[in-house]
Amino acid sequence: FRDLRIWDSKGNQVPYFVQPARVYTNTVISDFKEFAIISNTRIADTSSTYIFKNPDDNIENAVLLFANYQGSKTFRLEGSDDLSEWFGIVNMEKIHQLNDPKETSVYKTIRFPLCNYQFLKIVFDDRNSLPVNLLKIGKGGDQSTDRVPIVMEQIPVKTITYSEEDKKTQIHINFERPQLIDQIQLTITSPERYSREAVLYILKEREVKRSKEIYRKELARFFMRSDQELAFRMPEIIESEVYLEIDNKDNPKLEISDLRFMQNPVYVTAALKTQENYKITAGDKTLGVPEYDIRDTSYKTNANLPIVEIINVEYEESSKSTERGTSFWQKTWFMWCCIGVAALVIVYFAMGLLKDLNQSNI
Repeated sequence: FRDLRIWDSKGNQVPYFVQPARVYTNTVISDFKEFAIISNTRIADTSSTYIFKNPDDNIENAVLLFANYQGSKTFRLEGSDDLSEWFGIVNMEKIHQLNDPKETSVYKTIRFPLCNYQFLKIVFDDRNSLPVNLLKIGKGGDQSTDRVPIVMEQIPVKTITYSEEDKKTQIHINFERPQLIDQIQLTITSPERYSREAVLYILKEREVKRSKEIYRKELARFFMRSDQELAFRMPEIIESEVYLEIDNKDNPKLEISDLRFMQNPVYVTAALKTQENYKITAGDKTLGVPEYDIRDTSYKTNANLPIVEIINVEYEESSKSTERGTSFWQKTWFMWCCIGVAALVIVYFAMGLLKDLNQSNI
């Protein structure tokens, strides 16, 4: 996003910052009942340990109240009945988003396997981060809501062609232009039960012994099963043309009724005015990352903001960059100059040769 710019109607830049989607998740705790914290110990640059009593027969979650902390925290959870011998419950887990934009503290719910230990010990790893301030531990009803709907967007596809070869289904997908692919979704109507391996790849060209050859570069490999969801996350892929190969072995081919390529939405936060026209531009690779104050000063603003969607994108070719990329010896005028100079040289030598011939005949 280094070359992304927002412009108002007067041609002025509008400051913005890219907003991670997870910040829009809000957790509300109801009927909170606090547990008794028996001890709280800390080893500098190593760990922070909190031991609390389980008031119920069985327990499978706990609500933690943290003072605001920027970043994530790794922890492990152990259980005991005598405060002497401890047994593992959770080995290594992470708690994310330990801050609230409106309050000075935040509730977080941790879930773990059902157990009946009388005492539980939560140990935070402080080796590579500062310690957190855990204010309370208890239980209560929790409800998480997304302040902004996180819905993946479908990437438009230009063409899709299918072919069968060597017991494999080959699918060739073309996009209008290079696209960022985050997920592939399929709908398969038959057979009823299947388990197939699929490979997503592209074709690239390389030079081998002064000759060029085409080879396959694998981008992702995954299994499609009839008893699992047919939605597969991809590593960061930006391509205009991809291939999907499904290995059928001796089974009948899969009947694919729908094949979609999805992209995660990205939210940009900016202060926009009503009844004002704005323009967003991108594509100038000479620009650097903009430095706006809004990134630091708008952290505690209301997250329930209205959403403006981009529904149309215009692609323009830069004539200046095309001309700048052509060397002078590739210009038409330079070619004709060379032809003219060559013609004059040829005429000069031809005239000299004719003169020598005439003198020899005399």
